[in-house]
Amino acid sequence: MKKAVTVFQTIFLLLLIGLFIVFSTKAKAQTISGMKMCINIIVPSLLPILILTNTAIKSEASTFFEFLLTPIAKLLKFPPSAMCAIIFGLIGGYPTGALLTEQLFEHGAIDKHTSRQMLRFNFCGGVAFIVTAVGTIKLNSTKIGVVIYTINLLSSLIICIAESLFEKPKSYKNTKITKQNFSTALVNSVENSTKSIAIMCGYITFFSALSGLFNIPKSIMPIIEITNGVFSAKQNISLPYLCFFLCFGGFCIHFQLFGIIKKVNMNYFDFFIHRLAGGIISYFLGKGYIVLFAPEQEVFSNISNITPIASEINSSLSLMLLASCVIIVVDLHNKKSSLI
Repeated sequence: MKKAVTVFQTIFLLLLIGLFIVFSTKAKAQTISGMKMCINIIVPSLLPILILTNTAIKSEASTFFEFLLTPIAKLLKFPPSAMCAIIFGLIGGYPTGALLTEQLFEHGAIDKHTSRQMLRFNFCGGVAFIVTAVGTIKLNSTKIGVVIYTINLLSSLIICIAESLFEKPKSYKNTKITKQNFSTALVNSVENSTKSIAIMCGYITFFSALSGLFNIPKSIMPIIEITNGVFSAKQNISLPYLCFFLCFGGFCIHFQLFGIIKKVNMNYFDFFIHRLAGGIISYFLGKGYIVLFAPEQEVFSNISNITPIASEINSSLSLMLLASCVIIVVDLHNKKSSLI
């Protein structure tokens, strides 16, 4: 099985390199589009708030939040130090929650079990991306951005509470994480946040280039890469589906977290199922919002109206791309199993 996976990966990589060479014009055009998206949307909307949230959690300011949130931490059966990672993770955006969870694990403040528990729900597009980028920039409605963010936040909290119901109360080591002064925390946060955004932009650019080669239907593009999927759609996606896509996050975001998932011995299928569950919860919350408050229908259009544009590349190549994603997941699962 392992040799078959290796052979498939090698053939696929060689084929992909060949396609990038033959159809370089289309790939370059989409790559430029992806880079513009990063410069105009991702960097200005995510980087500042990511720097601030990282500074808050690294500095003495986090001590205040830990003290304030201790009762909630006990109720949810988390150590107080985990609450800052949860709060700022849900505010900061997709990579923030996982990155802060990883930092707590590396400092010994939480164990692998608690890390996996947090990764199941500490995943959100954040205020900057959902409210500012999607709401204000894409939909021209900050109000709708706030609604979508609130729905995604509620979805994460529902999973968090559901997880805590099945957890037994446990004691944690009184591990004190050394806090940095404000200036040091700010400098380190700028460096770390810039690296995180650069990695995110790298993935977005790469997936943008792939979208120039393969006939990926517009209706499923948000599942592959959320930023391109939302902002490249010619028509606005309906509210329930938009809530689902933003909560699921897209495989592009998932790939960025593989290292952290593997570090805490978490099965990707576990992570995937919780992202799917969160998306379904968000979808029905979005449906409920429409039923209860009946927002103006012209703000949204049904996703079924988005028609895929035919590509010069045979559709079978698109299936190969999706198959390679499955192979990667299987390969990661096999590597994880060998470590146990």
